[in-house]
Amino acid sequence: MNYDPLPLNKPPPVPLPENLWGDRWRFATLPAGNIVEAFRDHPIPILQMPESLLPLNLGLASTVPVPGVVIDGGRQSMALAHWLQEAQPVSLNYIPGTPNGLILEAGLTQRWVVATFEDQEVAVAAKKYQQRQQQSQGLHFLLVQPDDSGMTYTGFWLMIKER
Repeated sequence: MNYDPLPLNKPPPVPLPENLWGDRWRFATLPAGNIVEAFRDHPIPILQMPESLLPLNLGLASTVPVPGVVIDGGRQSMALAHWLQEAQPVSLNYIPGTPNGLILEAGLTQRWVVATFEDQEVAVAAKKYQQRQQQSQGLHFLLVQPDDSGMTYTGFWLMIKER
């Protein structure tokens, strides 16, 4: 007998709580081979890198670009990271529309609007993010940091998009 789980009703996404908004966000990529060394040995308060999602364990070549979203959280950086940790991020998906959006899938059925945008350049970057997710077998990341100095990180989640 095949396993056939019951589909869960997913409610429409709700906006991220306003008190958690960071200063800015952007799309980014990292070569699959650099992810573990870039984050595992750094003192990051919240680090979610399940063994099953490590690029090597997924059979990804070290040069495959893994897409992600970086949020410069500013003063809200730690509050946002703690909130995300409690929400249990599963995936962060680009949804085209008017406006376009980034939707965080979390827990079993929660959905949050991380960002909306109408800017054409951002939409092009979002499509590239989506294409890179396909190339990386759905693997992607979310990085929260206080600023763009690259000196400190607040939280890092390695996630995989359900197919």
